[in-house]
Amino acid sequence: MTYGTSIHALVDRGHIEEGDTLLVLGASGGVGIAAVELGKAFGARVVAGVSSEAKADIARQAGADEVVVYGYQPFDKEASKALANTFKAAVGGDGANVIYDAVGGDYCEPALRSIAWEGRYLVVGFPAGIPRLPLNLTLLKRPPASRSATAPISRACSSFGNRARSARGSPNASRWPMAARRSPSWATAARSASWS
Repeated sequence: MTYGTSIHALVDRGHIEEGDTLLVLGASGGVGIAAVELGKAFGARVVAGVSSEAKADIARQAGADEVVVYGYQPFDKEASKALANTFKAAVGGDGANVIYDAVGGDYCEPALRSIAWEGRYLVVGFPAGIPRLPLNLTLLKRPPASRSATAPISRACSSFGNRARSARGSPNASRWPMAARRSPSWATAARSASWS
């Protein structure tokens, strides 16, 4: 199960390639070890994030090129910045191409700050809690998309919206009755409405 999860995350969602830098949070756990081993098998440089020296040894034995031992949350602003700088130093100047986050919580933001331009952030789990992120970070690093189980749903909704827009005024409008009923005046009124 752990290898299936990690293969899906790294290959299907993360599009890992040879030469990528992979940062794995929770690298000594089940899916974390699988991610480290698979990352090495795919030719990535693997940086493992763990919470103790004993776990660091486990990650090294699994093949991690470098290991970051982080403290326990909660982090104040200074501790979060310090961890971000540690991650940045470990992954190198270009940042991590793929971040495999099996931890969540306060570890998420420092990891995201170390992502490469157009890097991929994989949400695998959050035993440390659901993270709260300043979403401007995603604009600064311009990830192509958040890679999660909801991506197919987002594509399906987008596809539905595109079909509905193209159906307006078409001979097939009866297939999309709500799309055909919207008038330009309704759309204009909705855009100009004051939402307070």
